[in-house]
Amino acid sequence: MRIFKKKEHRVSQRLHRVAQRGLCVALCLLCVALCSNISLQAQTPANIVSAEGQIVPKEQVSLAFQVGGTVESVFVADGDLVQAGDVLLQLDSAAAELGLQQAQARLAAAQSGFAVAQNEQALAETAVRTARARLEVAQANLALVEAGPQPEQIAAAESRVAAAEAAVTQAIGSRDAALDIADASDILAAEAAVAAAQAQVRQLEQAYQDILDSCFDTPQGEVCPLYGPVEEQTRQQLDAARLNQEAAQAGLEALQAGATPAQRQAANAQVGVAQANLAIAQAQLGLLLAGATPEQIRLAEVAVEQAQVGVQQAEVRIEQAKARVAVAETAVVLAEGGVESAQLALERTFLRAAFDGTVVSVILSEGELAAPGFPVVTLANFGVWQIETIDLTELDVALVAEGAPVTVRVDALPDVVLSGMVTAVALLPNLSRGDVVYTVTIDLPETADLPLRWGMTAFVDIATR
Repeated sequence: MRIFKKKEHRVSQRLHRVAQRGLCVALCLLCVALCSNISLQAQTPANIVSAEGQIVPKEQVSLAFQVGGTVESVFVADGDLVQAGDVLLQLDSAAAELGLQQAQARLAAAQSGFAVAQNEQALAETAVRTARARLEVAQANLALVEAGPQPEQIAAAESRVAAAEAAVTQAIGSRDAALDIADASDILAAEAAVAAAQAQVRQLEQAYQDILDSCFDTPQGEVCPLYGPVEEQTRQQLDAARLNQEAAQAGLEALQAGATPAQRQAANAQVGVAQANLAIAQAQLGLLLAGATPEQIRLAEVAVEQAQVGVQQAEVRIEQAKARVAVAETAVVLAEGGVESAQLALERTFLRAAFDGTVVSVILSEGELAAPGFPVVTLANFGVWQIETIDLTELDVALVAEGAPVTVRVDALPDVVLSGMVTAVALLPNLSRGDVVYTVTIDLPETADLPLRWGMTAFVDIATR
């Protein structure tokens, strides 16, 4: 009976199409159709389910904006061919563009802050290295002070005492020579004394220059590892040697020019200076042999402690700098996210084609308001078609399975028989003319050359399970 009713429904539709041709023709067709239906009822196989459907594009979509706004531009019209990604409509994007510019400015500021934080960290790392170098110098100086005098230091001090004794002898000779007119041998001796004094000065100047050359610059200031007792002793010896040189030179000049009361007085003064220098050299030798005093050791220890504090402070600063770098890096990540969000907001003002196809309808015009989620463009691909049934009842749907072969006849093409396949059976029902019906989707793979249109009526015979 179900098959008979469906065949009768088909005949009714066909009769309606030809009713205008005349009552006589319609009555004849009705008689023929009724006879045909009775025959088909007896001949239709039991494993076939028949239904009526509509031809629809396999790819179709109603596109809507995700945000609301005023339509600024409409780039397509009904019937236009478009490709996937083409812009169809555009909303007013001034606010979105401003938001993107602000987000990009925040990103630039965050990147600048990140670069500054990295530079601060690099400076803090340099400060740590400098502080550690100072600590090593202080520890080395403490080790030298605690170790006491080295053999080479004692030998140098004894050499300075010998030089001072020689200077006293020379000063006495100069004083004695000032009382008498010098002969050639006295002048030669005085010249030799001057030469010896000059040699001593050059030697000590070189030694003192070596101490100065040991200093090196750091970002925190100049560091001189040999400053201390060694520098002070060398400087005192150099001063004494220069005085000795001056005395020897004065003696020579006195011999050469002859003695005057002022020269005699100067000669006596030179003797006193030479004797004082000898006393200084002997005192320095004694201090060196006695070793470092507790006060000197304590000063060296304090220098080490201060250097250790400097290292700790520098390490704290570098940890703080690392923390600032981490914060600045987080700010950059957040700013990058803000730029991405602003770019997405700007992109949402564009409505793009979801696939290659034809624009079926454009609802809005320029200047009109678009509501978010409200369809404004219908897009379809008319290259591939399918059928959606409209009257498959609950009594028949249980017999239909995906993958079942289907024979298709299109009402507008009575001489064409197509083959299809069931690709989907609806899980939820619809109501049609008071009946519960289920939509079955049927693919039509070979329809490229046929003049099919959206909404054409088709009749399908589906092979059952």
